[in-house]
Amino acid sequence: MKHLIVLSAIPGAGKSTFAKHYKINHTNENVFIVSSDEIRKELTGTYSNLDYDKEMWEIYFKRINILRDSNDECTIIADSTNILNKFRKIPGNLQGFNKKTLLIITKDLPLILERNRQRDHAKYVPESAIKNMWNAWEKVDEETAKLFDEVLYIDGWFDKSKI
Repeated sequence: MKHLIVLSAIPGAGKSTFAKHYKINHTNENVFIVSSDEIRKELTGTYSNLDYDKEMWEIYFKRINILRDSNDECTIIADSTNILNKFRKIPGNLQGFNKKTLLIITKDLPLILERNRQRDHAKYVPESAIKNMWNAWEKVDEETAKLFDEVLYIDGWFDKSKI
């Protein structure tokens, strides 16, 4: 089975932590994480440089497709904020998965801001940017939900100290 998990959350909510936790606990599967942040760092040397975002997104989707096509069975975790429905519709452009999951990670804004302050300096996101994304956040609409086999919501059940 080829399974795509699309993560959706504000920076600091735990997307990358979830992805790493999932990969560690599914050792019997081919689990791959495709992270927009990591690709951005590969291209620019930093997580915050948005100068090459067009190229970054091309690489992001290409990697997902290559991993899907080169593995008979796999789980691919698409690690990016995806705070708007138009970005959550990745599966509309990525066919060939037997299962598609949209995973929404919800947390209160004060907790997200606190976690962001505790991040490594290289991954720190300005609080104004986080607040702007918080205000721009869209609930999953019916059209988007229909693209997925399941839409799951988690409220930070995992903790970095437990991984």
